[in-house]
Amino acid sequence: MDLWPGSTAAYTDFLAVLEEEFGIAYDPDEEGPTELTSALVLPLLDDLPEREPEACVRDFDLAGLVERTPPQRLRTAVAAQLARLAAETHLDAHPEVTEALDRIRHGLPVDCDQDDPLAVRMRTLVAEVHATRTMLYDGDSGPVSEDDLTAWLARSDAADALRAFLRLPLPVAAQAVLQRRFSLHWRDELAADLRGT
Repeated sequence: MDLWPGSTAAYTDFLAVLEEEFGIAYDPDEEGPTELTSALVLPLLDDLPEREPEACVRDFDLAGLVERTPPQRLRTAVAAQLARLAAETHLDAHPEVTEALDRIRHGLPVDCDQDDPLAVRMRTLVAEVHATRTMLYDGDSGPVSEDDLTAWLARSDAADALRAFLRLPLPVAAQAVLQRRFSLHWRDELAADLRGT
């Protein structure tokens, strides 16, 4: 007996359309007792807006730094700041991020298209933030708290800074990274990074 009258027929019709229209053939009997992976759809990452960097970031003369620092030295220093930001937010707990930071450190390219593992991790972070925010604001927080939301927001913001580093001009990326640093000593760390120590 069909517990959901009409649902089996609708599901069969759906599978037929998938195969006929899109060439996607799926036979549920082939799955056997294996549990399916989640069918949740992750949000796509928004495009990063092209913009001019601000002259000052947190009372720091970013424009002056960009003007007087050779691009490669600045890139290396901002990459070090990015790695510190990832550690502060625990973004570096994800292997895709650790690998990306290592590739950046060695001057290698990093893939971050929507379906690459790094981008999928970032898309998951966006989904976690959205889900947590929705639960808290609907009054049904379940096992999450405002502290959880704060942590996920910080991690998602750090992921945005990583994407900015990969996709945007270096001065804009530097602004994105420096704005998000938590350490009270980030200026001293940046100075050391610029000296290469």
